[in-house]
Amino acid sequence: MAFLQDLLLGAGIRTWISTYLPVAFVVYWAAWIVYARTIHPLAKIPGPFWPSVSRTWIMYRMYTGNIQKYQRYYHEKYGPIIRIAPNEVAVADPTAVSKIYPLQKPNQKTDWYTAWRPSTLDSRTDLFTELDEKTHTQYRRIVGSAYGLTSVLKNEQSIDDVLTLFLKRVGEFADRKEAFDFGKWLEMFAFENVGTCIFGKQFGFLEHRHDHGGYINAVHTATPFLGIITVTPTYMRPLVGLAAPLIPKLLKAIMAFDGIRVTALKELDDAVKRTEEDNSKRNDFMSQFLSIVRDRGEKVNFTIKEVSSEAWVAVTAGADSTSILLRTVFYKLMQNPRVLEKLRAEIDAAFESGALSHPVQYGALDKLEYMSAVIKECTRIFPSFQVTMPRHAPAEGFDLCGYHIPAGYRAGMNPAVVLFNKEIFGEDAREFRPERWMESEARNHAMDKAMINFGAGTRTCIGRNLALAQAYKVSATIIREFTFEMAHDRPWQTYNAGFRGQYDVICNLRRRQLA
Repeated sequence: MAFLQDLLLGAGIRTWISTYLPVAFVVYWAAWIVYARTIHPLAKIPGPFWPSVSRTWIMYRMYTGNIQKYQRYYHEKYGPIIRIAPNEVAVADPTAVSKIYPLQKPNQKTDWYTAWRPSTLDSRTDLFTELDEKTHTQYRRIVGSAYGLTSVLKNEQSIDDVLTLFLKRVGEFADRKEAFDFGKWLEMFAFENVGTCIFGKQFGFLEHRHDHGGYINAVHTATPFLGIITVTPTYMRPLVGLAAPLIPKLLKAIMAFDGIRVTALKELDDAVKRTEEDNSKRNDFMSQFLSIVRDRGEKVNFTIKEVSSEAWVAVTAGADSTSILLRTVFYKLMQNPRVLEKLRAEIDAAFESGALSHPVQYGALDKLEYMSAVIKECTRIFPSFQVTMPRHAPAEGFDLCGYHIPAGYRAGMNPAVVLFNKEIFGEDAREFRPERWMESEARNHAMDKAMINFGAGTRTCIGRNLALAQAYKVSATIIREFTFEMAHDRPWQTYNAGFRGQYDVICNLRRRQLA
């Protein structure tokens, strides 16, 4: 201590700051780089230099919105396992799904998920961000029935009401022979279904013909910021909030993030009032949650605070993931006229035989073989979620692709990488070909085991049934009623903030002349 004191006093504070501190910084980083590349428990994992020594690589790639592109490239270059951060690996081998995301003794989620949960939301837990597996299992038992297929089918009339108004609105563009942002209108359709099925009323986007209330803009503003925060070390996250006043875009994103919370709570308050005023049985999800609170909430430790968390998740992710799927369906069909005509022929034949009628029912659509293959292929070729879903290695560690990952370190799989695996999905895995799902039961089984497009293990997307119901119903109806094509020859634009959104899907619709 005396030596350090003499050094500081002798050199002077200014000299220390200008000379010794930079030298110490360089020495520290040089030592860290040597350690990270040679002695670190993950040092033998292949991959590029930058990710092995700093999380700034993954933070930067989330900022640029194209991390899936680089993960695919590095897996092709280095193999089925790569190091994407000093303490984290990404795996492309589909056989690792059951190891990283087992149904029995599931591995714990990492702090990646906690970034999605606002600290101002005062509740015990929610299905998406809960890290503890035991708590998650107990909680899913409480709320899971609301998201089940039976519940979705009870709300199908509400989806039909939204679809009727949606057809009226897009039909107006068709009648005027006017190109329009079809992708945006599909997103408004998805948001309206979140409103009517989950909260019990439409938000008003279709009625007012725009982002009524600014909900969609808030989600689009906040999610790129959230994408970066998810991969930022936990100890650094508070610094982002402190820096916000100095960076206008960051401040705007944080305000939008809190705006989503305010929106969720407002819609929940409205749902509570409707439930209190209407003594009849309501089928929307929030009414079901409120019934749980009223009937057995104290017994199962489920309060209005937990309902507020479900409202938050619904507004944040409920429509975003669905709208990505809807845009994918129509975009891929426009890119592949052969597939579109084959699907249209199947749908027309089903109407002519009486198997389908207006409004089309999900249960009947699910029985159409080619329709099911097209929807499934869309979820494979362009999954809504396109980043790794990290888990902590258990006490015994992971043995993955010939490497041992010690306890506590992170491993995950990116659906956008796994679902392009040629050994499982064929040499044409990068191509859109629904017929791959109609070739053999054995192959379907192998492909299904690798389909992590809706998550994997015990943490599969609980909103899957609602998303698929919308995709089947709106796709079949639009294909039956309209012809459609891109209004330009540009490819769509995308940005991957976790959910990989698409933009510039400008289309022309024309009504079909049906007998």
